[in-house]
Amino acid sequence: MQEYIVEIKKTIMQMMVWGILICTAAYLAGYPESIAGLMIGIFTSVIYLLLMSYRVKKSSEMPVKQAILYTQIGWLIRLGFIVAMLLMSTKLPGIDFFSVVLGLFTLQIVLFLQAAVIVTKSFFVRS
Repeated sequence: MQEYIVEIKKTIMQMMVWGILICTAAYLAGYPESIAGLMIGIFTSVIYLLLMSYRVKKSSEMPVKQAILYTQIGWLIRLGFIVAMLLMSTKLPGIDFFSVVLGLFTLQIVLFLQAAVIVTKSFFVRS
C-alpha cells in the first residue's frame, strides 16, 4: 500500500507541473483570462484523484460485496463533484467554462503521458 501512496503523490506532482505549464502557455499565448478556469479545472481533477484514491484504498480492506457497493457509491459522489464544479464555473463571473473543462482533463492527460513513458521505456530497455 505504501507504493500506492507514493504513486498517488507522484501523479499529483505531475498534475501540478502540467497545470503550471498549461497556465504559463495560456498566459504567454495571450489568454490570461483563461487561467482562472484552468486552475479550477486542475483543482477539480486533483480532488477527483484524491477521492478516487481514497475509495480504492478503503475498498481494498473490505469484503468483495461491500467493496463493490462502496466503489459504486464513490463513483456517484465523484461524478456529482465534477457536475457541481462545472455548474459553479458557469455561475462565476470571469470564469471561462471551456478552460475549466480543459483543466478537468489534467488527470487523463497525465495518466496518458505516464503510460506513454512506460511503453517507450519497454521498447528501449529490454530485460
